[in-house]
Amino acid sequence: MRWLSLWLCVILTGLHALAQETLADDPRLQTRITVWLKMEPLRDTLRAIGNQTGVPLRCQDALQHHKVSVFVEDRPAGEILTQLAALFRYAWRKDGEEYVLYVPEETRQQEEGVLRAGRAARVRALRDVIRFAREALKNPPADTTEFSRAPSDGAPPEEWNRRLVYWHTPWRALQAHAPLPTDPNRLWLTDTPVLLAILAKMPPQAERALLNGQLVGFSTRPPSGVYPMPADIVASFNLRGYEFREEEVDGVKRVYSEPSSRSPDYWGVWIRLSEYSNLVEYEFMSLRSSERQVEGMLPIPSQPELWRQWGYLRFHTAPYVDDHPWVAQWQAWATPQKEWEARIPERALTERDDRPKPTLYDEAFYPQVLRRVNGADLLEWFAWSTRLPVIAESFRTDVVYMRNPEPRSPREVLQSLASGSWIRLDESGYVLRRVQWYWGKQAVELPEDWLRPLEQRFAQNRWLDLDDYVALAGRLTARQVDYYTITYGNEVGVYTTGITVRFPFTTLTANLRGLRFLASLSVAQRRQLLSGEWMATDTLTLPQRQRFQEALEERFPPPKRLMVIDFPYTSVDHALMRVFGTGGVRYSSDEAVPVERAAFRLQFAPEKPLRYIITQPDGSYLITPAEPPSEVAESSPEIKAQLRRLRLQNVLQQIAPGARVQLVHLQGYTLELQAPPARHKTYYIFQQRAEPIDVRTLEAKLKELEQPSESAVPRKSEQL
Repeated sequence: MRWLSLWLCVILTGLHALAQETLADDPRLQTRITVWLKMEPLRDTLRAIGNQTGVPLRCQDALQHHKVSVFVEDRPAGEILTQLAALFRYAWRKDGEEYVLYVPEETRQQEEGVLRAGRAARVRALRDVIRFAREALKNPPADTTEFSRAPSDGAPPEEWNRRLVYWHTPWRALQAHAPLPTDPNRLWLTDTPVLLAILAKMPPQAERALLNGQLVGFSTRPPSGVYPMPADIVASFNLRGYEFREEEVDGVKRVYSEPSSRSPDYWGVWIRLSEYSNLVEYEFMSLRSSERQVEGMLPIPSQPELWRQWGYLRFHTAPYVDDHPWVAQWQAWATPQKEWEARIPERALTERDDRPKPTLYDEAFYPQVLRRVNGADLLEWFAWSTRLPVIAESFRTDVVYMRNPEPRSPREVLQSLASGSWIRLDESGYVLRRVQWYWGKQAVELPEDWLRPLEQRFAQNRWLDLDDYVALAGRLTARQVDYYTITYGNEVGVYTTGITVRFPFTTLTANLRGLRFLASLSVAQRRQLLSGEWMATDTLTLPQRQRFQEALEERFPPPKRLMVIDFPYTSVDHALMRVFGTGGVRYSSDEAVPVERAAFRLQFAPEKPLRYIITQPDGSYLITPAEPPSEVAESSPEIKAQLRRLRLQNVLQQIAPGARVQLVHLQGYTLELQAPPARHKTYYIFQQRAEPIDVRTLEAKLKELEQPSESAVPRKSEQL
């Protein structure tokens, strides 16, 4: 393997020399230019350089959407183009009067090879996870401290997954080792230890099905096709009901609640290996009841509550392909961190007359301890503050977490990027960065041609149109749909936690199936849908009906496919809770409205204030609703006005000197689908937008609310 890596380095060095030789013959490319582009498609980067030099430049069509950041000042154009090709392991050729950047056959073959190796590593790595989970259940260690540390250099790849499994302590999901909710020193029993314990105890046929990508189910009341839940595994605390008790402390009665000490009678889980990534997806379900032993508290509902907990376990696959020659080549290409640390200045420039200082865009919506910043923004700050030439690959999903408002030093920037990058400082002073495992990121990256127009419209209009989201959803590939649904589909807000897109992105990811159904409709059908009336599926084409069925289904099958349930139960619309931030509406399974024919409708909800966010000077924050609860919507205007006054008074009382206040607005659509006999599905395609609001504006609003309304002032005739 070592000789193959050396052979690759020789070939790629030759490609670099070939690119230099091809470009060196053109005197126009000796022109010194400045290129300052961030997150730019390769196609547009070459066009910008060509405009400065008068030399026609282009890339292969397959490369045009690859993104790059170039921050280089006063360097020969040919030198920049040579470095750009070397970073990607591409090459230049002359095509008439044009220079064309293309993928050499060696690079293409190696990237395809490492992709195949990664797919094979998924199955091998998951087998190791299952094996280590079985070992952990048989011999639980007394101390898990060592498993919190990364393996030493040279450790076998499976050691990464062994530490992952033991760190999650799957033996705690066994009755013999399970913590009790009343134990003051307990660790909360989460879903992951329970999932690993189930993987460890599943029969061989279930393991084969899981490794082949099939859906596997386990439950305490299994129907046909579902495996029995192992009897000695307990449910996580989230799946259990709650026990309420009253205690008197120092003469004061207090009410305490804690998860039930026993597992529910009905609980189970669906498990599936993700088709494209190193994730085990799951959805736990349970029918849980609570017990109250406190006088004066509301009675327990007679029907048990359905609880659904979706998530995933990410296991390690990267160490399994570390010995692939293509990965080894990149590791050999990168400059060791100790070497480049000595060459990077510790102090940053604070002022420049020729270029304004870059600002770091924080994509977080709610205040966070850690700022989330894109790697391209950090590299622009680095290049500005050091004047070193920088060329780097860029992705919207390349997010770095920072504690400080901005980096303390250029060295700190590269240190924060080093864990997910191959970084090289070459002899001519260039800083080059390639994102590790870029071949996976490229498959799900969204083109700038799709994103930038939406960002511009959101900045100008404050909202996006429904058609904007429908068009974007319709463009996604199956792999992109899978990735964004798994990674961000359970989030709601203005921005996600792991992609720097400047419009409400979770409006897309939380509603992808519904939006893709809308994308299948014609313009005339969508126009008719805006009337708010029900439309029957009889008028749909076969592909449109298939999209309708996909939108009607959940990511995992319904509870009655997992458990034999012969009694009514209640459920809560958690999607509604996440969007509006209010208590969910409870539905009973025996009250499902019968449906005679499959149909769908779309209804618009105009803009309204949703909540205030108060960020205090110490970084803590409070969230409070901006409007009275929906239960008082039918109340008199006087009652609603009084509730608004009380809420606004509470907001003003919470604002400390120097605090920052934002008002979150909400608007959007509900897409309802139904089919016989009683199937219903609702998508809440809502956007949220946060805007700063001045304290004086709030005080003026409160003063306005304190004025008696016209209806509350009696007329003279009424006074007589």
